[in-house]
Amino acid sequence: MPDRKLLDELYRMRDFAGEEDDLERFSDILNELGQNASAEVITDLCRMLEDDVIEPSAAGDLLETIFYIADRCGIQASMHYLALGVPGLFPRAEGWAVRLHRMLLNADRPGFPYIEAYSRALRTIPARAARRVVNTLLDIKRTQPQLYLEKVDRFTEALTRGEETGENPAFASN
Repeated sequence: MPDRKLLDELYRMRDFAGEEDDLERFSDILNELGQNASAEVITDLCRMLEDDVIEPSAAGDLLETIFYIADRCGIQASMHYLALGVPGLFPRAEGWAVRLHRMLLNADRPGFPYIEAYSRALRTIPARAARRVVNTLLDIKRTQPQLYLEKVDRFTEALTRGEETGENPAFASN
């Protein structure tokens, strides 16, 4: 089944009431997308998240699928699609946006430069949307400094390096 059909089915299923068959099918679709889809589906997967609609365990699986696809398809390209999808999370899925960004910060490790790639990707989106992401990351840092201080600081440094080189004049001027 082509990715578009799977994504459409997933979108329709996101508000199931925890019925076991639906949850199993939801997981099967995520597994298929994780194994076969291109990084382009990450933007669509972000669209599935809503704080009041999606079942929490299903949303957790969806977020994990995003990172699985990123590891498989390449972090740089995947973070570009994530940066395109994240602005749609605000305000309807702020809780999931926070969780996604915590996962991103925790996924960064040698050989998997999520922080650098994501900061580079954010330079390509409108400044207002990028500032929303930065504010989310700063809130994460403020509420859990022992876990995220260094990583959020590395993210803001990477983003600032882009501003200094003129990579995102819209971010710097707005």
